[in-house]
Amino acid sequence: MTRLTEIKAKIAELQKEADEVFKNDKQGAIADIISKMFAYNISAEELQKREKATRSASNASAPIKYRKSAYEYWGGRGPKPKWVKEVEEQGENLEVYRVQEEITQ
Repeated sequence: MTRLTEIKAKIAELQKEADEVFKNDKQGAIADIISKMFAYNISAEELQKREKATRSASNASAPIKYRKSAYEYWGGRGPKPKWVKEVEEQGENLEVYRVQEEITQ
């Protein structure tokens, strides 16, 4: 195995580990938010109204449309980040990385 191959394998392993840590941390953050919502009697509708007001009042960035990992994402506007350029240079279809809309009930 070449040194470059070994480094790429380590990067992939570390990225997988980082994604798992992000996923676990996110679950903890969600649990914390929900407990505070109950404690302060905050509804999801209140949060949505506040988010809409904040977004329209500020020049908010675009929502994430493409995500490769927890730390590599793009809203589809402005200059393409390095990872998007690399994906395109390798001949991959960027649509593979499109974020699907979450369905909430």
